[in-house]
Amino acid sequence: MPAVGFLPRNNPIIRHTVLRKRAQLEEMGLLDKIAVNIWPSEHERLPMFEGLGLHTSAEFDIAYEAAKDFTTALARRVKSAGFMQTMMQQRICSSFASGMATASRLLEKRQVIPVEGEDDAAQLPLGDLPEILDSERFHLERIVSALGSKPTDPKLEAVLHFLLEKGWLELGCIIFSQYYDTAFWIAESLTARMPGERVALYAGADKSGLFFDGEWRSVGREDIKAAVRDRKVRLLVATDAACEGLNLQTLGSLMNVDLPWNPSRLEQRIGRIKRIGQARPKVDMLNLVYADTNDEKVYGVLSRRMKDRYDLFGSLPDTIEDDWIADIEHLDEHFSQFTIKKRSANAFDLRYGKTVIPEGPGWEMCEKVLARRDVVERLSAGW
Repeated sequence: MPAVGFLPRNNPIIRHTVLRKRAQLEEMGLLDKIAVNIWPSEHERLPMFEGLGLHTSAEFDIAYEAAKDFTTALARRVKSAGFMQTMMQQRICSSFASGMATASRLLEKRQVIPVEGEDDAAQLPLGDLPEILDSERFHLERIVSALGSKPTDPKLEAVLHFLLEKGWLELGCIIFSQYYDTAFWIAESLTARMPGERVALYAGADKSGLFFDGEWRSVGREDIKAAVRDRKVRLLVATDAACEGLNLQTLGSLMNVDLPWNPSRLEQRIGRIKRIGQARPKVDMLNLVYADTNDEKVYGVLSRRMKDRYDLFGSLPDTIEDDWIADIEHLDEHFSQFTIKKRSANAFDLRYGKTVIPEGPGWEMCEKVLARRDVVERLSAGW
């Protein structure tokens, strides 16, 4: 392990900041290990999957190509089209509902488009986007036309298969999406297909609620958390914006309806159920991507590196850079370069990596180090 210099090793921050990762505590024997079974599994072939991706319909294929054509056309005259390209790809790969809603908003040129998390503070302003030309509008209209015919979304069929055929509903399940459009569509669709089952939607402020027999009513997030904790709700749909601090150890399975290009977010998602109090020695995680899309290519690289069932994200970067996606054929090489850098030692590993109580001055010394009197006396001393 490469040496760490004097400043990183003696940084006063590490005197009173402790970094503890679950994988580290499990290796130290302080927590029981919880394995994660990833689906689709290479050991079991399911007819709805083609490799890692879901079979899609002709309508989706048309819409996906139209989304790429739109961003390509926009890039010819707008320098910031790269961000629009990323957003369009991720939203159309989230669900048919999300793809259609995004294209419709762009055609209407509403003032904002909800982006990841769907919080009011996280909106994409359209004020800087120039008027959409007829040639660009044509591609957006193709998306709306293709998805507006309401083709069956294979992601919904996959969710129902695992809930009902694989028994994940009995285990309790949380279903994650980056986008409220997708989360609401999933929850609404499930309540229509599963009468008598409570389906909770945990999202941003004033957007949370409960579906029961097709009826919707607004419910506070604290009430939803209590219902899950008391096992009154066993099926929860959530957006990433709402997941921080969410303890769901009463649920035994998780589904990612879409794939955030951000491995740390995936780690946060599985951390909602892989935590102290989880009754199962292993939990299940389903990752859904459409076949023949950039999402499938990204997930293909991720899945090859998520082989350790006890530490899925140990060799993954926190974030996948946009230029890595642009050079997606070499994504695995970018990951390899990151892994080499990640092996470098850091001050936290050196101080806390092998013991709970490190040698040397502890955090309680911080008050003495930072005391104003010591500073004044030191600076007032003569030469």
